Amino acid sequence: MNADKVLSTIRSLAPEAFAADWDNSRVQIKGERPEIKKLAVTLDPHPANMAQALAWGADLVITHHPLYFKAQAPTQDGQHLTVLRQFMKAGAWLYTAHTSLDCRPDGPAFWLGRALKLSDCASIEPVQSFPAREVFFQAPARITEREARPLSDAPGVIAVSQSSAGEVRVICEERAWDDIAERLVGIFGKRPEFLVRRLEAPLERVGFGQLGSLPKPLPYEDFAKLLEKALFSVQRPSGVIGGSAKGLAWAECGPRPEMIRRVGYTTGSGASLIPAAFAAGADVFICGDVKHHPAMETPGLVFDVGHFILEEEMMRLFAGELGAALSGVDVKFFEGKSPFGYRVLA
Repeated sequence: MNADKVLSTIRSLAPEAFAADWDNSRVQIKGERPEIKKLAVTLDPHPANMAQALAWGADLVITHHPLYFKAQAPTQDGQHLTVLRQFMKAGAWLYTAHTSLDCRPDGPAFWLGRALKLSDCASIEPVQSFPAREVFFQAPARITEREARPLSDAPGVIAVSQSSAGEVRVICEERAWDDIAERLVGIFGKRPEFLVRRLEAPLERVGFGQLGSLPKPLPYEDFAKLLEKALFSVQRPSGVIGGSAKGLAWAECGPRPEMIRRVGYTTGSGASLIPAAFAAGADVFICGDVKHHPAMETPGLVFDVGHFILEEEMMRLFAGELGAALSGVDVKFFEGKSPFGYRVLA
């Protein structure tokens, strides 16, 4: 598949407009290959991971963590220079879907909420807001029920209608418009003259983390077992010291509530979201990378389950999405390895 078409599909699944302003969610290294036959997905741009992907024959590698946040000269030894050399030699592409993937409302970053069957969900820290688009055009023919239904059911479409005079009105999320325009060309065989305007409402809000309700309130022990089951089901061998290769551990801080109903969580680092999660009504917050002082100051129960496990599963799911969306491209997920091991002490 043409490299530009592959990149367009990636951007539809991890819209670059969703990324935080401090981030670098985009092409990291521009490759020389015009066609993408093999696409590798992994969490970190670590030289060992990149070597495996390139040895497999990847034309394009997607990571979650960026190779760099700000452009830097290739003058210092280290991971940045090593990976540059690997990709320049291979002529392959390197792309990062970082906060662009973290913030996609229906995306793989929110797998834990689905595993816990959370409902009534909302973002903990909104980052961007996108107004809907209202599109009018004069159709050359009536849209049949057969044509209208898949259009109405398309991702991002809010409403579709057609007047007796043949004028079609479509309201859709801003990020979905390019796909909707292509669908309309497919229906009518040519591109109509579109009148497009942005609406003040509804707004699509995207951001970090999610807060939602369990199907029913649970005591601490019952919730801990539910969370353990969700995490254990995705845990892979990771070199645990002095115990099972499928070891699972988390750190806990803050006061335990009597019952847990509202659950907040985020992939990766999350200590900065602790105040916002509990201000929004969380009974517990799940994340990674909690340090000493945020742990001392938390107003509620926090589980630090680790940065790696939450995002490793996210990228595994993202690889599945890409495989389904990129017909003719061989997509392979390369498992990473947590930099942490655990020793169980007597």
